[in-house]
Amino acid sequence: MIRQLKAFTLSPAFIGLCIALSFFLGLGWVPLFDLDEGAFTEATREMLESGIYSATYLDGEPRYDKPILFYWIQATTVSLFGFNEWAFRLPSVLMASLWAWAFYQFCVQFIGRTRGTIATLFLVNCLWVALIARSAIADATLNLFLSLTFFDIWRYFNQQKPAYLYRAYLWMGLGMLAKGPIAVAVPLVVSVLYLIVSKERAQLYKAYFNPIGWVIFIATVLPWVIAVSIEQGTGFFYGFIIEHNLKRFSSTRENHGGSLLYFVFALPLILLPLSGLIPRVAQKVKALWQDNLNRFLILWFAVVFCLFSFSKTQLPHYILNGCVPLFILFARQSVIFSRWRLATIAPILAMALFTALPWLIPESNPESTRFDEATLSRFSEVYFPAYTWLAAAALTIVIGLALLPRLATWQRLVLSGVVINIFVFTVLVKIISGLQQAPIHHMISFIDKQNTNAQVVAYRMHMPSFSVYREKITPLRAPEAGEWVMTRVDRVKRLREDTQAKNIELTKLHQSGGLVLFSASQSQQ
Repeated sequence: MIRQLKAFTLSPAFIGLCIALSFFLGLGWVPLFDLDEGAFTEATREMLESGIYSATYLDGEPRYDKPILFYWIQATTVSLFGFNEWAFRLPSVLMASLWAWAFYQFCVQFIGRTRGTIATLFLVNCLWVALIARSAIADATLNLFLSLTFFDIWRYFNQQKPAYLYRAYLWMGLGMLAKGPIAVAVPLVVSVLYLIVSKERAQLYKAYFNPIGWVIFIATVLPWVIAVSIEQGTGFFYGFIIEHNLKRFSSTRENHGGSLLYFVFALPLILLPLSGLIPRVAQKVKALWQDNLNRFLILWFAVVFCLFSFSKTQLPHYILNGCVPLFILFARQSVIFSRWRLATIAPILAMALFTALPWLIPESNPESTRFDEATLSRFSEVYFPAYTWLAAAALTIVIGLALLPRLATWQRLVLSGVVINIFVFTVLVKIISGLQQAPIHHMISFIDKQNTNAQVVAYRMHMPSFSVYREKITPLRAPEAGEWVMTRVDRVKRLREDTQAKNIELTKLHQSGGLVLFSASQSQQ
């Protein structure tokens, strides 16, 4: 039976099964999450509503955060499959599936079918990859084109076929349309460093000045650049290049700050359930460096890791593309074919943490003026007893995989990843959604029942899924008399100060978790 299991887990069919379980299962079971999913989705909704396809707007204001490609893809799937969470998230799933397929093709070509299959299973069953694949955001699209760029750069370095070079320029152009300059900067820096440290022949440097390649890149990007400049003028370029790229590195945005050591501690979480393999690769860096492919992969990881470690704005998924080479390096370690059970400690600890979650959430006061406390005060409402039983069952399976004899390390990790992904994206996600997103839907339900024509505005908060599900733009400002205003409990004091200055009186209408709804009326004083 173990032999049959090993044969099946090394088959393309098993990769397809893992993609179905990790990426597709339960894709539309929970509402959209704020901020990112709500922002992308509302911008796409407004694009379809306005008929403006050259630029994006969010709650009626120009959105400069990201280029256009993902919105086009998302608008297509929503037009085809309707206004629902599944359709909004489908572009990411499709891009992630193509990413896995391209990764598999590259790995089979350069490290062999067995190790290539294992590396792909590592990618697909990584918890954070699955999270990005299931989210209505542009990151899976960026990672697809970044990886394709790196893959064809390596192919060109080995074979010097012009087709590989031209494709790399095309992928950079599409990556630029998906997320911005990062799709160009990182591959160029990594590849130049590789040529320098490897003392490669000068002929390869000519690739950076190839006129046909740059024509392909410019032809890919320029039509949209012209279109967005006509629609939004120079405002887009300042907002996108300066505010949402350069300033993300020079200053903290949206409270996503960190430190130089942020990704040192975040990396084991990002790589779950494979975290136990990090020390094995780190110990062998000097020996791995002697192999050309390994050297290219190490530089790929190091550049991404260092680049975002120095950034003042930090989120875990920023270095996800830097983990792509790690999956390949992990698959090239001989220890994965042994019965090294220590590697399974990470998935066991992760699953044990999920199981203990109900006992780790502190009791909170629903009347608290602290947003986090008010949000967590609803935990008893969203918790369901089956959660504990399902978590305990998943933990038991992960422990059983660690103890089961004759399984190789890679099989234990891959199967543990399958179990964790199924649990997280069908069970845990319901708890998280209930805490974070249910208050938004409670607000919408309350407003709908009042049958009011009052304008609803949001004060010093941004949860754009509110606009998505109401299918109405929500202005982000202080209220005028006759309007309703939604805000966070920790912003109420500031709201009262602002409205008192305009002689406006607030009446509390509804509260759910950390969100409060008021009506604004002209004071009689």
